Amino acid sequence: MAARVLVVDDNLINRKLACSLLTMEGYVVQSCEDAEEVLRVLPLGAPDIILMDIGLPGMDGLALTRLLKADPRYAELPIIAMTAFTMKGDERKALDAGCNGYIAKPIDTRQLASQVQAYLDEAERRKAQLKVMIVEDHRIDMKLAGERVRLSGHLVLSNTTAEQALESLSRQHPDVVLLDLNLPGMDGLSFVKLVKQDPATAMLPVVAVTAYPDRFQREDMLAAGCAAYLVKPVEARQLLAALEEALRQAPDG
Repeated sequence: MAARVLVVDDNLINRKLACSLLTMEGYVVQSCEDAEEVLRVLPLGAPDIILMDIGLPGMDGLALTRLLKADPRYAELPIIAMTAFTMKGDERKALDAGCNGYIAKPIDTRQLASQVQAYLDEAERRKAQLKVMIVEDHRIDMKLAGERVRLSGHLVLSNTTAEQALESLSRQHPDVVLLDLNLPGMDGLSFVKLVKQDPATAMLPVVAVTAYPDRFQREDMLAAGCAAYLVKPVEARQLLAALEEALRQAPDG
């Protein structure tokens, strides 16, 4: 089945050019001229990828991207920024807003279709990955856990405090959380209680890790809702087995 592409651009000439090029390559293409139109058409059927002009009138492309990425229905939808304003820092701003990539204008008519396909292929690879949120304030432990998760082919979402992790949950939508319990500020136990009290995250599996088993006891953490409990130092096989088991035990939805 042909991939569906939504082209969002207020410039009629640019919009028609992108649509024509992609249609000739076999894509099913739809277009919108502003954020309001995008928000009207998306609930009728989401595309496989959005090409998003940054300089839209009214709500600009970056603000629209942030809005879509905060919506669970569209959080995984690839959004590729397109802009003629290739000033220093524009690419970083687009990525920070949640865009999955960046294509500069004027469009390279010979490369547009291959660029779109590359981003679609990347999105398919991401679907096969688990998103593992690691909440760890110790730099070496964060690096070690992150390397082990990445070597297993999964995506790492790093947070150094419980407060940061809570704020990130609605944007990053992890599949599982690897949680150090002895954190600065809010500790891991308080984090787990808040996660489990929120209907939006109550089913999210959490694997607790601690170097202080006397302070954070296994029974307390499991009672709070953790799916597994590990004591540092943790071997790679033990860590990955705990993450996989936590996911298997997680209720659907």
